[in-house]
Amino acid sequence: MATNGELKVANYLMAVEGLAMIRRIVTDPGALEPRANEIAMIIRAVDQPPLSTMIDIVRHEVDPGYSMWAPRYDGPNPAIETEEPVFTELVRASRPGVALDAACGTGRHTAILSAMGWDVIGVDATDAMLERARSKVPDATFHQGRMQALPVDDASVDLVIGNLILEHVSNVAPIFAEAARVLRPGGVMYSCELHPYRQLRGGQAHFTDEWSGEVVFAPAFQHTIAEYVNAAVVSGLMLQRLDEWTETGAASPAIPRLLSLQLRR
Repeated sequence: MATNGELKVANYLMAVEGLAMIRRIVTDPGALEPRANEIAMIIRAVDQPPLSTMIDIVRHEVDPGYSMWAPRYDGPNPAIETEEPVFTELVRASRPGVALDAACGTGRHTAILSAMGWDVIGVDATDAMLERARSKVPDATFHQGRMQALPVDDASVDLVIGNLILEHVSNVAPIFAEAARVLRPGGVMYSCELHPYRQLRGGQAHFTDEWSGEVVFAPAFQHTIAEYVNAAVVSGLMLQRLDEWTETGAASPAIPRLLSLQLRR
């Protein structure tokens, strides 16, 4: 089911300017005046093109939204550009075995793991994503399913990957519980997620439909870092490492874009 709305370009730009001012209100007060002047300019021209342009906004449920996105999901995609190098570096330190790429999407991580010598099982809920994944990594095994009920035996894998998915789940506890169930003792789960701070700033997974020009959003739920960690620990997973990453990929406490968790069974 899709829901529709419209967004005026001027309102979007004013929101961005406001966020920029909030970020510097204490650390760099001198930078506020130019931003305030830009907001005043936007207000004066709010009813003139291009600021008066209305952008169609469409909200799809996760499965149909990602089915639409599948042909172009791999890029250009800023989230992938931030997440993939972090994931690759994390998994490079692990000895290859049997890996489960949960919510595998187009098979990006499946391909990386396979190239590193892992035997990979990919699981995703959408046919469109699985079709691309099977084409990309023909040697891997793929199943249709969800992270809340993985079609994999207990204690059967050495590594679980769950990346860029938790924001689309209202309750993350079953995700970590399933990871704990399918991991062998000593197995590891890696989860690289867009940082909760991004959502607090108004960020949400979206793409522009190439046929209609509409901006399409998928549902997103706000979670805290504590919520992730506590759900993982309760499920029987032990936190080994937590990092926050900037867009450049360097670990930093300043304006993080990505959160990575390393958990051991």
